[in-house]
Amino acid sequence: MGYVKKQIRELTKSAGSKRAARKAAEKWFNDGVSNKSVKEAAYVRNRFEPGKIYIFEYDPITPDLEFFDKNPVVLALEQLDNNNDLGVNLNLLPIRVKEDLLDDLYSRVQGQIKSNSTGVKYYNAKTQGGLRITYDGMKSYLQRSGCDFAIRQYKPSRKQKQAVVSYSKWPEIALCDFIDLNGVTMKQIRRLFSKK
Repeated sequence: MGYVKKQIRELTKSAGSKRAARKAAEKWFNDGVSNKSVKEAAYVRNRFEPGKIYIFEYDPITPDLEFFDKNPVVLALEQLDNNNDLGVNLNLLPIRVKEDLLDDLYSRVQGQIKSNSTGVKYYNAKTQGGLRITYDGMKSYLQRSGCDFAIRQYKPSRKQKQAVVSYSKWPEIALCDFIDLNGVTMKQIRRLFSKK
């Protein structure tokens, strides 16, 4: 068990239940982005930096999409040649898979996180550097649980109120439940992709 899962356990224990910890984490995020003195979550306008987690409102205005999440929480992978941003929508993952992914990734890139978070950058989500993670590695990891459908593209011009979260707050973000699907349920989405 690595940093993310240990912190989730501590947050759950101190809140009294996982549900209470989730509510506290969501309150922390919502209060944090509206408070300029809080650096662990902050609004940004820039494109995705690999390895960072972004939360934003999204409206693709693409009628042919099977589904989309209006409030994705995305682990960024890369910027694509078609000018879209690519990442894993953590909202689409089962809780166990989401926590395993963030815990495993944090453990694997802990050295990068440490070097990108030194000094005043430790809590500052805006100034922390990105991580070296790849689409191929993430696709392979998520395929084992049948969840590679969570890798999605986003048009930067369709994102609003985009915030970035510091590495130290991954456990809080793992607890949050911000999903807002457009007229489908998670059960329907999983059924759709299990047939492919």
